[in-house]
Amino acid sequence: MPTAEAGRAVFGDDFNPDKTLNGAIALAAAGDLAGPAVALMRAVFACPAADARLREAMIMRTAVRLNCIYAVHASTRIALNSGLSKSEVEALTAAGPVAGINPDLVLIARMADDIADHATLEADLLDAAIKRWGVDNTRKLILMLSWFNLVNRYESACRVPSDSDEKLARSSGPI
Repeated sequence: MPTAEAGRAVFGDDFNPDKTLNGAIALAAAGDLAGPAVALMRAVFACPAADARLREAMIMRTAVRLNCIYAVHASTRIALNSGLSKSEVEALTAAGPVAGINPDLVLIARMADDIADHATLEADLLDAAIKRWGVDNTRKLILMLSWFNLVNRYESACRVPSDSDEKLARSSGPI
């Protein structure tokens, strides 16, 4: 993990080691890629194409599909903080296809599965997403899912330590 000084250099006044999640802090260790990575992270979390519930469903399902222990631990708690119900969290973290919850969450989970497993979307799934969210928002959601794939793999490969349950209990996002 980078030093607090490195974190402050990348995050500026937003950096708080007691609040900023370890996955975000780990980006500060990426040298000259840290600034652009954090800028993309900020854009993803501010994107109006996905509300907090949809975004956390994307994060959680991607983490489960990639078996990213850090992100599964963090996103499970943050999802509850962001308005997902316990039954939605259970469905999103279960093995096999997601079913029996809000149709938008099922659709985004199918998209997360396809991108994590195949790096693409089947034509019928892409068509369903465009029908639901429109072309522009579907592109944004695909970019967001691709970011979550990248950052989950980065966190796993860097062996980012889990955040404390206390820190996660107060969190609704990375910063």
